[in-house]
Amino acid sequence: MSHELRTPLNAILGFSQIIRRQLYGPVGSDKYLEYARDIWDSGEHLLGIVNSVLDTSKIEAGSFKLDEAPCDVAEIVEAAMRMVEERAHRGGLALGQHVAPGLRPILADERACRQIFLNLLGNAVKFTPAGGKVTATAEIAPDGSLLLHVADNGIGIAPADIEKVFDRFSQVDGSYARRHSGTGLGLHLTKKLVELHGGTIRLDSEVGVGTTVSVTLPAWRWCADIGVRSGSV
Repeated sequence: MSHELRTPLNAILGFSQIIRRQLYGPVGSDKYLEYARDIWDSGEHLLGIVNSVLDTSKIEAGSFKLDEAPCDVAEIVEAAMRMVEERAHRGGLALGQHVAPGLRPILADERACRQIFLNLLGNAVKFTPAGGKVTATAEIAPDGSLLLHVADNGIGIAPADIEKVFDRFSQVDGSYARRHSGTGLGLHLTKKLVELHGGTIRLDSEVGVGTTVSVTLPAWRWCADIGVRSGSV
């Protein structure tokens, strides 16, 4: 499944990007550029679904292994922000970020950490109407753990729905939510990836006010502290 789906998708994404950038000359019509962007967006969306399904299957089968190495927290945040920047701009949203200065590298799976942040940012952008703001923060908690926050002032989640947002294939009800496609795997997979790193995730939300998702990774994941724990999960 991984090879059969990802290989043609990579070709679709690559060629649509070439057309968007007009690397071999002008395409002759702005409409073609718009179509190329739509092809790119659709391909990115489908690739995200494929990756989520595959990763979820691996985790549930107990075969997902963390590829742990020192990771720069600021680079992870910035990379995820870049990936949602264009979507946020098209949606009329402002993006903000704050990474506490002097954060040491953490021992983690960089791809998984980027996926965690990207899932949270993607949800925030998706469910924040035009004129809103999405903010990402990374800081050290009083107990020495790493705190990651993604906050928005979007539509929010009803109290009755907060308990089930991390369930597999869960979709929050509401006319605004139904206008946005999704598998309901994003937060479920995010929670699993956080837990594989020995961390916790919490969601606080209020309808019409916004949502804040907080991820905590344990202090022993700071590279200077890896001698305290083996680093295996």
